[in-house]
Amino acid sequence: MLNSKMSRYRENQITTSTSEETVLMLYDGAIRFLRSAIHELTEKNNIPEKAILIEKIVKILDYLQSCLDTDKGGNIAENLNKLYDYMQIKLTEANFYNDTAKMEEVLSLLLTVREGWNDVCNKQRNSAGKQTEVPANSGGNDKQAPPGVERKIVIKA
Repeated sequence: MLNSKMSRYRENQITTSTSEETVLMLYDGAIRFLRSAIHELTEKNNIPEKAILIEKIVKILDYLQSCLDTDKGGNIAENLNKLYDYMQIKLTEANFYNDTAKMEEVLSLLLTVREGWNDVCNKQRNSAGKQTEVPANSGGNDKQAPPGVERKIVIKA
């Protein structure tokens, strides 16, 4: 019962959020999954669960990468594209070799990008008159958008 309520809450959160807030939630999800993957490997030696979690992170990065608009985003979008490629390579290596140092490196990159993206969201909220803060762990649902709801996230420079 709790899972269904949480699923409905997250679905509502995603469908009512701005594109920028959705990106923030995706970063939060990737960060949460990566922390869990590190925990599964170092504390439990649960390699199958670590692999599942890393696969989720790679899917999030792949989705973020597919949403980049280099025409509108210019150099920032191009650099994010390269960064997402780099993180996916490091995660693949980390998964194959059970390398927590590579996972920690990607975690650091994700935290940095998330912080920058949060600043973008705050500036946009302030310019639109909104003053609400999006908490650092507010979402990160790894599910697709509900049927009939198309979410295209455009990353602006």
